[in-house]
Amino acid sequence: MQKIACLFSFKMSSWVSCQKIVFNLHKAYELIPGISLSNFNYSVDQNYDDIIQTAKDVVASKPNVIVIMDHKPHPLPLIQFIKIELNKKKLKTRFIFHIFGDFTLYYSEWDKLSKILVDSEVEFIVASDRQKKLIDNFLTPPHNSYVCPFPVDENEFHFDLKLRKSQREDWGIKPDDIAFVFTGRLSRQKRIHTLLEAFSDFLKKSKTQKAHLFLYGNTDHIGDQFLGIWETEGEYFRKLNRIYKELPTQVQNKIHFMGSVPNSELKDVYQGADYLVNLSVHNDEDFGMSVAEALCSGLPSILTDWGGLASFSNKNIPFAAQFISVKIGKASKLVHYDETVEILKKSLKEGHLKEREVISKDALNRFGIIPASKILENILHSSPSTFSKFGPLFEKILSAKSFTATPYITPRKNINELYREIYSSYVRDN
Repeated sequence: MQKIACLFSFKMSSWVSCQKIVFNLHKAYELIPGISLSNFNYSVDQNYDDIIQTAKDVVASKPNVIVIMDHKPHPLPLIQFIKIELNKKKLKTRFIFHIFGDFTLYYSEWDKLSKILVDSEVEFIVASDRQKKLIDNFLTPPHNSYVCPFPVDENEFHFDLKLRKSQREDWGIKPDDIAFVFTGRLSRQKRIHTLLEAFSDFLKKSKTQKAHLFLYGNTDHIGDQFLGIWETEGEYFRKLNRIYKELPTQVQNKIHFMGSVPNSELKDVYQGADYLVNLSVHNDEDFGMSVAEALCSGLPSILTDWGGLASFSNKNIPFAAQFISVKIGKASKLVHYDETVEILKKSLKEGHLKEREVISKDALNRFGIIPASKILENILHSSPSTFSKFGPLFEKILSAKSFTATPYITPRKNINELYREIYSSYVRDN
C-alpha cells in the first residue's frame, strides 16, 4: 500500500476557486484504491518552528509520495526541512507538485527549490494542455509533467432543469429572454470592460430586447503587473462604472452587477442562464474553474481561446464551447472584438436548452472527481522521473528578472520577446 502525505493549507485560501480545487483534489485522491493518505497543514500563519515540526511529522509518517496540492504558501521552506529530515533518516520519497497558474510569479522560489530537488523523483501535475506546454518549456527532458484537470464535484454542479424557472423568476426575466452570465473576479485581465462594450454593441446591432448580462463577483485592483500595469484601490471599479454610465439607459437596464455570492448559489445561476461568457486573458489562466462548473451544470460557454480555457473545446459537442480569437499584440493581449459581438449575436439563434443534459454528462466525464481520481491513480502507478534542473528558458527569465522588475516589457512599455516566448503556449496562433 502506497503511503501518501498530502500537504495543503488547512486555512482556506482567499481565492474561492482555490478552496474548491484543493478540497476536490483531496476527494479524488481519497478514491484511489490501495493508498493511505495522511494530511499535513502548511499555511501562511505557521512560524519557523511550526514548519520544522511539520517537516518532522511528514517524514515520520514514512511516505512513499509527498503531494503538494495547494498554491500558497510556496513549498520552498517546508521542502527544505523535509529534505533535511529525509537525509537524516536516509529515506527517499517521491514529490508530486500540483501546479497552479501563479507558477510564473515565483521563479526565484522555484529556482531555489530545484537545487534542493536535484536527483529526487519529481512530477508536476498541471490542469490543462496549454499549461503543460508552458511548464514543459521550463523543464529539461524528460518532461516530468502530467495533465489532470482541477475536478468539479458532481454533487454540487450537475444538470437540474427544475432550478431554471425559479432562478429566472429571481432575476425578473421572461422565459424566452437570453441570459448571459460571468462569474469570477471583475478585473482588467478578465476583460470585463471589453465584455461591457461588446455586449452593448451586440444589443445595438442585433436590435434585441431579450438579452441580459449578469455579472457575479467583485472588482479587484490587480491590473496586469507582468506588463507594468498597476492599479490603485478602486481604480478598475471606477473604469467599469464610467463605461457603464456612458451606455444608453436601455443598455444599462440589461446589465446587472450582482456582486459576490456564496459558491452554493452558483448552481442556480448556471441553470437559469443560457450562456457563460469569459473573455479572460489572465496570465494565471491555467484552467477555468467557473467554466468547468458551468459546463458540468450543462451551461454552454463563450470563451477566449487563451490558456487553460482552450481545454473546454469539444469536437463531439461543438456548441458546448465557442471560442474567440486572442493574439499577443504590440502592447497588450488582444481579444478579437468583432468576433465577440458576432458570437453573442449568433447565440440568439442557437438555443441549446434541449442539449444541456448532454453537455453536463460529457463535462462530468471529463472534469468530475471520479475521472480525476483515475488520472491520479495512473500517475501514481507510472514510473517516476528523476529531476535534474529547469531548462534554458527558465534561466533566461531568472537572468532578466535580476535586472528589472518588469522583464516582459520594453522601455516604451511594449510586450517584449521574452513574454511572447513564455506565453506563446497560451495562444493558438500568434
